[in-house]
Amino acid sequence: MVRKYTAESIEVLSGLDPVRKRPGMYTETSRPNHLALEVIDNSVDEALAGFATRIDVQLKKDGSLAVKDDGRGMPVDIHPDEGIPGVELIFSRLHAGAKFSNQDYKFSGGLHGVGVSVVNALSSELKAEVKRGGKKYLIEFKNSEKSKELKEIDSVGKNNTGTKVTFVPDPTFFDSVKISSSQLSMALKAKAVLCPGLEINFKDEISGKKESWCFLEGLANYLTESNKGGHLIPLEPFEGDHMVNEGGLTWAIQWVVGIENPLSESYVNLIPTPQGGTHVN
Repeated sequence: MVRKYTAESIEVLSGLDPVRKRPGMYTETSRPNHLALEVIDNSVDEALAGFATRIDVQLKKDGSLAVKDDGRGMPVDIHPDEGIPGVELIFSRLHAGAKFSNQDYKFSGGLHGVGVSVVNALSSELKAEVKRGGKKYLIEFKNSEKSKELKEIDSVGKNNTGTKVTFVPDPTFFDSVKISSSQLSMALKAKAVLCPGLEINFKDEISGKKESWCFLEGLANYLTESNKGGHLIPLEPFEGDHMVNEGGLTWAIQWVVGIENPLSESYVNLIPTPQGGTHVN
């Protein structure tokens, strides 16, 4: 028999509980690859903003993933309203970040995702190491809850800055807890293409494979390389860009005959848009 429906029946979920209750509303639950991209996109946003030049991604034998960048480092000072360190706020609260205005990031891929708080929500363990202001800090989480307070663990050079995030996906929330190395590799290459000059290194400890990408010329090189084996018209792609105060567009076009699946991709702020959109139409 259905119980009486009253105000007492209403549940109010707080913190990261909504994600853990209904993970499919926030991320792809077949594999944790989407979680990996959320962390990577945070680092790429630092490169887009002109603060990072290198990202190292490491898929470890235990299935965990580490993403390290040389950006500014996540904030470690106390948030004036919430009363906790910025890095803790980023990982423990939904909709917390610096990308809702254009003050810190003019362009960002992270704004289009669900954020690293969802990565924390769906991980059995997560730790963030921050190098900022000549100091190195560490904060740790278990099952989405903070397990160790943010603390200073070392001193570093003033110019030695960045963030390293390591997380272990929780098998409770995924059909397969294994991150697809091949899918991750393809995504990382695309990020490097779309952010010319950014160096991305990928090490898969499970297979022993190592890959590195840095495309100084970006789209044109990527397009020509992907269309190898076909008859290219013209040999060098048409390319261009148009920038305005609110944003911009970069494009490359090349016709190809003789290959089964010619490259056709589109992105917004380095995020794939497989169904196209106004920027494609």
